[in-house]
Amino acid sequence: MKSEPESEFRFGKGSDPTPEALLRVVERRDFVKKAGRVTGGLVLAAGLGSLASCVRKAAPVVNRVKPRTSAAVPPPAGQADFAVATGPNAEEITRKAVDALGGIGRFVKQGNVVLIKPNASFLDGPEAGTSTHPDVVGQVVAMCREAGAKRVIVMDHCLRGAPTACFSANGIGDAVRRNGGEIIAYGSGDSGHAVETAVLSGVVLKSTDIYPEVLSADVVITVPKAKHHGSAGLSLGMKNFIGVTGHMSNIHNVDLHQGIADLNTLVKPDLSIIDASIILLDNGPGGPGPTRAANTVIASPDVVAADSYACTLFGLTAQDVPYIVCGNRAGLGEVDYNKLKIARV
Repeated sequence: MKSEPESEFRFGKGSDPTPEALLRVVERRDFVKKAGRVTGGLVLAAGLGSLASCVRKAAPVVNRVKPRTSAAVPPPAGQADFAVATGPNAEEITRKAVDALGGIGRFVKQGNVVLIKPNASFLDGPEAGTSTHPDVVGQVVAMCREAGAKRVIVMDHCLRGAPTACFSANGIGDAVRRNGGEIIAYGSGDSGHAVETAVLSGVVLKSTDIYPEVLSADVVITVPKAKHHGSAGLSLGMKNFIGVTGHMSNIHNVDLHQGIADLNTLVKPDLSIIDASIILLDNGPGGPGPTRAANTVIASPDVVAADSYACTLFGLTAQDVPYIVCGNRAGLGEVDYNKLKIARV
């Protein structure tokens, strides 16, 4: 049997300003055994198509795994459960939106492990409207650390370019490290250490290979870029979770909209923070296309309501983006955001 080639990974604390110093090489088969126990800060895996195939074949379906239980709690007396913040500074309006819900401490407690899922798939900076604004991501990481989170993991699949280059070009990598977070990222063809898992409430998506950090996290926060999407209509908080599956194309092989809702019944995000600072109006998800400075951040523990409101920024409603309606039908949230107490700041 031929010896397997080596693959490069990076390990280091997310707050370490020089993670390059911690570069080391790990054999592929060693990675498969150890990846689920990775405790380092920055994991960047690229070019592992053959490894993805091997892991896929070896991973059995876990038939009775329980979906996450949301950590979200009811709002304090008189506090809003839905916030819309506007202004030219993405960092400031992100904090204002979360503070209007009662602060990040409502969701993140001392010692928690937090999983943040941004749109970090593309090489463009904020002006292109394809990736979550780095200031939004950085601010969410900072707030979680302030609340006492033990680990703050930022995870995504990169669709254009190697993960290292992608997180560097869109600015998210620096924002995460600067604020004390960690990164786990893969290239478009990589499955890394995703585990095939049953979707017990799935209508069309009966199982999916998902990264175990997602299901084991104490708190999961979706931080999408609000943008046009050629297949789904819009890419928002619910659709954002396709990026935590090992083989992202698989969900497109079923009813995409129902599949997105099914996936969310497994992940059950605790908080949605939608970056609508600059929105991509057409030719999404990767652009280039026309953009508009909406100067808005939406925050709510109700991922369905947040997505429904975000549609209005594009002159649409939830009926134009069927996965939002599917999410409402699945009991994931309220499609009529007007039924919630809205704070505008």
